[in-house]
Amino acid sequence: MKILIKGAGDLASGIACRLHRCGFLVVMTEKPVPTTVRRTVAFSRAVYENRTKVEDITGVLCRSMEEVEEALSKDQVAVVVDEECGIREKWNPDAVVDAIIAKKNLGTRITDADIVIAVGPGFTAGEGLPLRSGNKTGP
Repeated sequence: MKILIKGAGDLASGIACRLHRCGFLVVMTEKPVPTTVRRTVAFSRAVYENRTKVEDITGVLCRSMEEVEEALSKDQVAVVVDEECGIREKWNPDAVVDAIIAKKNLGTRITDADIVIAVGPGFTAGEGLPLRSGNKTGP
């Protein structure tokens, strides 16, 4: 199962570690200049250092889909600088986890994948996520 995690800060990294240990393929998106406070426990460090380790799991900065596939084939977490989450359409994940912790929804939609999970402030359980324009079904 392919999991796309929006954000690579400490909370997102904890989620990534658990999912990776369960055998899922994990790709994380991050901003060009991460604002992570607890960097020693975050895959966002890969943006600056090209690779990092969190709980013995290697995270690798990837600049292309080929690099993403290579990282995943080596049992690594792929980190992509992709603030707009364009990789979602190229990679077609089974699940999207929004763990940006921006205190508001920055564009995650219920239709982004078969499974969409929103973490942190800015999301309310039971209210769903907005639909893409043109969709006729609701949350």
